[in-house]
Amino acid sequence: MATRVLQLSVYLIGVCLFSICILVFVNATVSFVITDLLHQKKNVGDAAGTLGFADELLALVACPFWGLLSDRIGFRLVIVMGYAIIAASLFVLVQATNVYPQLLLARLFFSLGASCASTMVTAILPSMVSKARSTAGQRQSTDSSAQTLVRTSQDPRHAHLSGFVGLFTGIGALLALGAFLPIPNRLQRLGMTPEKALADTYYIVAATALLVALACYCGFRATSINSSERSHDSASTQSVTQRTTNTFSYIPTVLKLGVTQPSLGLGFLASFVARSSSIGITLFIPLYVNASLCGNPASGIEDVKAHCREAYLMAAQLSGVSQVFALVFAPVFGYFPLRHRHFNIPLTVATLSGATGYILFARMHTSKMTPSSLAIMALLGVSQIGTIVHSLSLVSSFVTEEKRTAKDAGTNDAVADAVDDHEETTQLLDSDNNHSAFETHEHLKGTIAGVYSFAGSLAILILTKLGGVLFDRLGAEAPFYLLCLFNLILLFAVVTCGVLELYKKTPGRK
Repeated sequence: MATRVLQLSVYLIGVCLFSICILVFVNATVSFVITDLLHQKKNVGDAAGTLGFADELLALVACPFWGLLSDRIGFRLVIVMGYAIIAASLFVLVQATNVYPQLLLARLFFSLGASCASTMVTAILPSMVSKARSTAGQRQSTDSSAQTLVRTSQDPRHAHLSGFVGLFTGIGALLALGAFLPIPNRLQRLGMTPEKALADTYYIVAATALLVALACYCGFRATSINSSERSHDSASTQSVTQRTTNTFSYIPTVLKLGVTQPSLGLGFLASFVARSSSIGITLFIPLYVNASLCGNPASGIEDVKAHCREAYLMAAQLSGVSQVFALVFAPVFGYFPLRHRHFNIPLTVATLSGATGYILFARMHTSKMTPSSLAIMALLGVSQIGTIVHSLSLVSSFVTEEKRTAKDAGTNDAVADAVDDHEETTQLLDSDNNHSAFETHEHLKGTIAGVYSFAGSLAILILTKLGGVLFDRLGAEAPFYLLCLFNLILLFAVVTCGVLELYKKTPGRK
């Protein structure tokens, strides 16, 4: 029990909280690195967008790679490697003297570690749920047309733990905005120059990443959940070995499942919107405030620096409000039923909040905090956390869903009786059973997590580059219209899936 609590604590705090905390910090300060450290005052939006674009371009490859690697060697070593890379990259990043190529290469180095940490948030979640699963009987259903017996998990633990993941990621974002982001301003008050204050802040965050890597190494020790899943007996070990020799074949399998299984496909699409919302709040809101409050780039440098101190605080306030509401609503979405009849109500609420919030923010002036700006940021926070929690819940539920294909419809009753006699998922996977074993997608959980992160990275890739260009050419509000479009696409998908399912279950239809 104590080991279980330790592992869960390390996962929620070390993986979920600090991975988002560091990512938010870097995204929120990248424009200040360009303006304060490198003294570039023109085309800041395009530079920041290009850095983000390159970051996510690498993440498109890195996320599936880290997922596949965790399926092979376990997530313990993978997450430690990720945080070690993050720590080194943060140190290197503030040594840059120009945007291209030095800052770009440093940001790519950071992307390698950040993609690892974000992928492990999803990859570890199904393992935590499966180990906490009770031995009580689960609901079973028989699909006579496909002759498939499926133990679909309407297990609320998926949504509940996803809610806690959302809660701790919200705390992580809040920690970045409330503790890390104001540090440069505080150091400047102590007499430091803006350049040194920002660099020292990066050193502090790098040291934090090293401490988190050590905590993950000790917390997910060799006797933990990480290794026990892969060492039941020699037969199962041989099976795992056979699977991992062809691990790259998992990616086409997972992509096919994303197309053929609505719950997984919707989870991937929700990841797309969730990650784009996160980058919109952490990158484009500070960039928007920076452009609004830092004045004309042609102004005297001292005037720009004075206004940029206000931009630090204003960006922290706006983003902080959204993260506070995300923090409050994380457990609400976690305990909200995953489905209501045929429609996913939580995702519907989240996407409507996002579409409305981004339209209103694009028309809002950010010279000071007002009740209307507070309400708008609340909508953005609710949208962000809703898509995060329920995208994770959809994917986690799919990974641990148990099913078997019977040879004929007459064997289904016998299979159902056999299932009731088993208590552990691993027992159901015994190939020597008289009946064919129940199967889950847990051996694909790392790859599914990689594709899940890939979907988010693709969204960020589009948003950061296209949004950065639109920021400079059409105006600071342009990226927020793009974010509204993403939310509307997800809303359309949610409603479409609900309508199709309702149509299939209409009396008289098979």
